[in-house]
Amino acid sequence: MDTHSTLANLTPEATIEEIITADQKAGDLLASIGMEPASHKSETLRSVCQQLKWSEEEVLAWVKKNRVARNTQEQTSKKSDKPDSGDDLTLWCNHIVEEYHPRLLSLLGEITHDFPRIHQVHGNQYTWLKHMQWPLEKFDDKLQFYTYFESQKFFPLFENLNEGKQGIMDGTIQKVKRGIGIIQEDQEKLETLVGIIKRKGNQLNNPSGACSTLRILNYNLNQLFSILSEQFELERQKLLPLVRSKYR
Repeated sequence: MDTHSTLANLTPEATIEEIITADQKAGDLLASIGMEPASHKSETLRSVCQQLKWSEEEVLAWVKKNRVARNTQEQTSKKSDKPDSGDDLTLWCNHIVEEYHPRLLSLLGEITHDFPRIHQVHGNQYTWLKHMQWPLEKFDDKLQFYTYFESQKFFPLFENLNEGKQGIMDGTIQKVKRGIGIIQEDQEKLETLVGIIKRKGNQLNNPSGACSTLRILNYNLNQLFSILSEQFELERQKLLPLVRSKYR
C-alpha cells in the first residue's frame, strides 16, 4: 500500500489514528508541534485542532506537504551518489547541491512566506517576534547567497582539481583559496545569525496557546538550522580539507 497517496487523500474529518495508520511519521510531525496523538486517536483532526485553537486545514496541508516532500527527497537520495569515502570532489559537491541545498531553500521559502503574517497577527502578543525580524531577513539574504556562491561560483572551480596537482594553474589555486575564505567567513556569519534568531526568538519555544502557524514556523526554523549545521559539519570535516589536499 502506498501510504503517502493514502495520506494525501485524507481530510480533516480523518481520525488521528487514521492519519497515523496512513503514515507513522505524520504522527511524529503532529507531536513535534505540540499535539499528543496517542491521547486523541479516536478523535478527528478537526475536533482536536478546534480544542487547541489550531487551523485544521493548515495543519493537514503542512503534514501532507512535509511528508510528500520528504518522501521525494528520500527516494532521490537513494538514487544519488553518497560519497562515504574517496576523494572525488565532483561527487562531494553534487551530494551537497542535491541533498542539502533544495531542503534548505525550500524551508527558507516557507519561513519567509509565513513570518510576515505571523509577525503582523501576533507581534504585539509576542513582542520577541519583532526582535527576530531583522536577523531573519539578514539570514535569508546570506543563506541564499551562500548556496548560490557554492553551486555557481565555488564548486565549478574544482573541475581541474581532480586532474592532479601538475595540471592546476596558479590562478585557479588562488581563486579556490579566496573561495574557501568566503565560505568560512559566511559560515561564521550564518551561525552568528542563527544564534541571534534563537536568542531573540524565544529560543524557538512555543508559548502556551500558540497557534498552529507559529508552531509550524518554529518547527521549520529548527529543521532549517539542523540541516545547515549538518552541511557545515560535512564541509569542514571532509570537503574543505579534501580541497586543500588537491593543491598543496
